[in-house]
Amino acid sequence: MPRTKEQVEEIRRKRVRQIMDAGLNVFAHKGFHSATIAEIAHQAGIAKGLIYNYFTSKEELLYQLIVDGLNTLIEKFDENQDGVLTNTEMEFFINDMFRKIVENRAYWKLYFSVMLQPDVFSKNIFVKLEEAYAPMVSILVEYFRRNGFANPEMEFQILHALSDGIIINYLVNDDFPLDEIKRELIKRYV
Repeated sequence: MPRTKEQVEEIRRKRVRQIMDAGLNVFAHKGFHSATIAEIAHQAGIAKGLIYNYFTSKEELLYQLIVDGLNTLIEKFDENQDGVLTNTEMEFFINDMFRKIVENRAYWKLYFSVMLQPDVFSKNIFVKLEEAYAPMVSILVEYFRRNGFANPEMEFQILHALSDGIIINYLVNDDFPLDEIKRELIKRYV
């Protein structure tokens, strides 16, 4: 009996997740340049050629991993999707963000190693990411404006830089006071 359209889509979704999980693991441990499609396929337990049914290249797989990780990080942002961030939603977002930092350590190692290599992650990709996340930035800037920050645009840049710094410090320092920092961010922004 042939598979239904839904069954085929479910198989596809699971296979993509399997490849992405293997890619994240291989990239995080070997680096982008040293990783091969063959190693990713081996890690995923599939034939090398099957990867190309889902991704055109190692670069496309990497890009999808980066986007997927960022989307996972912000999935709880403005949870009711009304375009207005409340103090409760901001606190929930910060708590969720810190939880995901801890849960996805391998992703963040990959993210920062790639972001610091312009030959791996080009300016064009940065521009695409900025465009994709522009609505979130606008919502945050408006949140800062409503909450009386003198320069809401700069406050967004500060939050972004703080977030990057927090993640990097967490990755390299096992004693980094992540919970205390989270409480301070909540005090500052909520």
